[in-house]
Amino acid sequence: MRTYYILRLYGCFFYELLIQIALWFLISFITIYIFDINSTDQRYLFQFILWLTSGAYFIISWYYGGQTLAMKAWKIKLELSQKNKLFFCILRYFLVCIGLIFFFIFYMNILFGAKQYFHDLIIGSKIRDVQIS
Repeated sequence: MRTYYILRLYGCFFYELLIQIALWFLISFITIYIFDINSTDQRYLFQFILWLTSGAYFIISWYYGGQTLAMKAWKIKLELSQKNKLFFCILRYFLVCIGLIFFFIFYMNILFGAKQYFHDLIIGSKIRDVQIS
């Protein structure tokens, strides 16, 4: 059962990556062709816009319902305390971004004992299985 849960978490992680790539294509089209923000001349602004829209996607998804599209597909849900929920969603997004830089510390934690990502352990959130038995 534990191996199945770990595979579902990493499957969700990969599916989330595919959704982000699609979102980045859409946002890139909007910023380059509609707002005329060149990705080569204004590289850091372009990267900031992509990072900000990804953050908006995750924070809104976690705040309203506790699930992103990938989490719905893999039937897992994020549980946050109702107190300061928006703050914890924003904090979780920042920790996830830091976790992508330090991948082995944040995401390999699941393989070595814990059933949660390291950033969930830091802020006290839980990822719950919502599969219908």
